Amino acid sequence: MWRKLLGILTLFSFLPYFSICQNKLRENGWYPILSGQTDSISREPIVTTKDFIALKLDTDYFGKYVISGQISNYKRKKWAEETGKATGRQIAFIFNDSVITNPRVNCSIESGAFQITSVLDEKLPDIYKQLKQEKIDSITTLFKDWEKDSLYFAMPPEYRDSIRMAIDYWEAYTWIKLTTKPDEHYWYSITDSAEYKKLEEALKEELEKSNLSSRASDYMQSDTYQMYKMYVCNNPEYINLMFQCFLFKKIRGLYSYLIDDIIQTKYPSAPSIRTYVDKTDNSDDERFAVYEWQRQIWVLMNKDKQTDAPRDI
Repeated sequence: MWRKLLGILTLFSFLPYFSICQNKLRENGWYPILSGQTDSISREPIVTTKDFIALKLDTDYFGKYVISGQISNYKRKKWAEETGKATGRQIAFIFNDSVITNPRVNCSIESGAFQITSVLDEKLPDIYKQLKQEKIDSITTLFKDWEKDSLYFAMPPEYRDSIRMAIDYWEAYTWIKLTTKPDEHYWYSITDSAEYKKLEEALKEELEKSNLSSRASDYMQSDTYQMYKMYVCNNPEYINLMFQCFLFKKIRGLYSYLIDDIIQTKYPSAPSIRTYVDKTDNSDDERFAVYEWQRQIWVLMNKDKQTDAPRDI
């Protein structure tokens, strides 16, 4: 199974084992290799150990050790995009600030799979153990303040480690945020969305029309946009439907200005969504940036909801 990975990296190391990075303190993980720079390893990782949801130590046809792994579903698009950008070039796996391997990429790896090999493969079993423990520790840290479940902690340590190894860090992170910070999530129940859907579809058609203007302010003057904006501002629960609409499918550019206009009209203290997404350079990180922004909007929505709630006399 693991030897049949689609679009896997060319398994050949071009740098000496444990080549030391000039700049220290990089997280363990995969990094782009930059050309024409003194320190050719990017400071920003593609993925790190906590992004792994599977690790396996295996041997190849020649009896050499291979660490096979799988990327979290929440980082798989980023992995595919970054390996696509690096096609024909190398990327590096960094462990303890040293280059373990730097294979050449054949194509975009959409499966989320990867393999780690080295010219001194006898070191790989120890590296595998440390990477596995690092992933386990990342999950343990997320749940460190939680009460210990007797059934779970009654399991043998190896069973517990297996469970933590298989847990998706980002799913666990989101779930913990949901349960520990309820004010950053908005619970709603909409029974009739027909009017909203009608206004949303009209706005979509309006924005798809050919328009010579390149300014968001001109689009904001249209009656269709104003009707949509007014409806959402007067019915803030529908902001949650807006979060799922076409405006969030292609969030940069015009749409980000429209989103800011609508949200900041209703909640003047709301942060700009552009300050979140403009810091990202791939769809996965952008999705998480939008989620972090949405949590801030949900805080404002909850405060507004509590203010409007009827009080006992």
